[in-house]
Amino acid sequence: MENAHYADQPYRFTNGKPLGIPSLDTQFGNVGGDAFSNIAVPVSTAAHPSGFRDFRYRDGVKAKTAQIRLDIDKPVSDSIDLFAKARYLKYSYDFNGLFPGSGTGNAGLTSAVNYLTPGASSPIDSLLTAGRAAFPTTVRFGIKNLRTGVLLGANQTAELNALNGNGFLQRTTLNHDYLDGRDFGLNVGGRWEYQGDSFKNSLTAGVMYYNTKRSQDQSATASVVNDVRTNSDIYDVVALDANNKVIGTLSDNGLVSYGDWGGGIRERKDSSISLYVNDEFAIGDLRIDGGVRWESDDATFRDGQTAAVNQPVQPGVGGVIRNVGSTFNGTYITTRRTQKKAAYTVGVNYLFTPNFAVYARYANGFQTNNTDPITTIELYEAGVRYQYGRIFNGSVTLFRTNFRNQNYNFADPVNPAVQTNINADLRTNGVEVDLNVRPIDWFAIDFQGVFQDPKLVNLAINGANQAGFEGNRPERTPAKLFTITPTAKLPNGLGEIYGRYKYIGRIFADAGNGVALPSYGVTSLGVNFNVTDRLQLNFNVDNLFDVVGLTEGNPRQGQTQAVTDGYFYARGIVGRTYGGSITMKF
Repeated sequence: MENAHYADQPYRFTNGKPLGIPSLDTQFGNVGGDAFSNIAVPVSTAAHPSGFRDFRYRDGVKAKTAQIRLDIDKPVSDSIDLFAKARYLKYSYDFNGLFPGSGTGNAGLTSAVNYLTPGASSPIDSLLTAGRAAFPTTVRFGIKNLRTGVLLGANQTAELNALNGNGFLQRTTLNHDYLDGRDFGLNVGGRWEYQGDSFKNSLTAGVMYYNTKRSQDQSATASVVNDVRTNSDIYDVVALDANNKVIGTLSDNGLVSYGDWGGGIRERKDSSISLYVNDEFAIGDLRIDGGVRWESDDATFRDGQTAAVNQPVQPGVGGVIRNVGSTFNGTYITTRRTQKKAAYTVGVNYLFTPNFAVYARYANGFQTNNTDPITTIELYEAGVRYQYGRIFNGSVTLFRTNFRNQNYNFADPVNPAVQTNINADLRTNGVEVDLNVRPIDWFAIDFQGVFQDPKLVNLAINGANQAGFEGNRPERTPAKLFTITPTAKLPNGLGEIYGRYKYIGRIFADAGNGVALPSYGVTSLGVNFNVTDRLQLNFNVDNLFDVVGLTEGNPRQGQTQAVTDGYFYARGIVGRTYGGSITMKF
């Protein structure tokens, strides 16, 4: 596989700790493999005239870029410079990624017996219902391994429960997302610098123009049934008679759904012009800077529409699903919007002594977001910097950050198996610490850390206010994270040995904050050798103790359900890895 993308790993949650599942290593396991190399997925002929779109996990993620850039700087006098910078970028991004459990949540990670037993406990119950209607003489259902041809019926519970040592099946979403775009940017302006007897000033002003276009094709998102192991196999779901003979196939080469994430065709354009001015002023030990940028963005969004009746699959497609799911009908709804806003900042720094300074800043920024509402960010910070010879150098910064009107799709806090629209303000108060201690010439310790209290404010889900979640912590946001890095120099300039301990505090999987994913710390070691003045060798070990760390996930199905020893999906860090490099200077 080339640059494969695999999100969401099955885990077992036992006594509050995430553990692995038999046949799937938590640190390096990957359900993707040969079975997913190339899968033809039925799709609307308005999106792809053949009626099929290939999902190519063997290609993984491919990005292509081509760029032309021109920079001009022209001094006009000793104090005035003019500049012009232009860039044209053409790019494409072809993404083929696996998303186990997407759309089904943790309910999709269950036993093969549950999969084949009609009813609410089966993640493919609607498929089984359609199969029984299509094949009325069905006695039971079964699965057929597409690679080996091995067939197991629902009555073979011992064999099903022993499948890969865990007895599990899952639904894995195939996401093929292609993005084609171009960006043109132009920045023209000038600088004026003046220095008097007691002060100096630098003024920069200019105009920026951007013209961008992005076309997206995320059609033919579908799902398959596969087992839970590294390099997993895909299974057809089949209808069986009393002797476990196949009388019909419900799936299409393992595919059990089509068009899961909508029509998937859309295009965005932006034409933006900005005026800006920035000034830096210094008098004695006082430094003051400020800037303003005003932007006007003419945006267009063309949203591909879906048909009222889903298009039938092409002739020859097997299975009981007879349409391509959400069907792009070849038409668009066009939205145009012009949005204007100003961003500004002011900062001050005062040097009391050569070793002690204080500083403060206020910034108010924004992002235009095409035709969607503008997102704003407001930042307050104030801090001190201090150094004591070689021994100590550090800074401490107090900050408050307000993200307003954040709009995104995420897990519903009441039912995390369902994706929902969330709009909220995010407010964070905290302190950032950056320290360097060098007690002796050849040894030093660096510390960087953030300790914060992030909160959700004015939360709305699908447009309805949710006061019950007010003040909860935003999803995937730790309150505490820090890194400690000791470094020791080797004698005679041979190089250095270094370590690193990185701590990530606990995070929550959704706005409900019902269950936290545990904190974790990762230890790494490395060494740099200066073989010669021109040749340097590096060797490093990351995650030395093979820690299981989860960056997102949900070990429960709903906010009101009790947490028990069970199975869930999450995204985790990799296990112990080794690396090295050789650097030669010419």
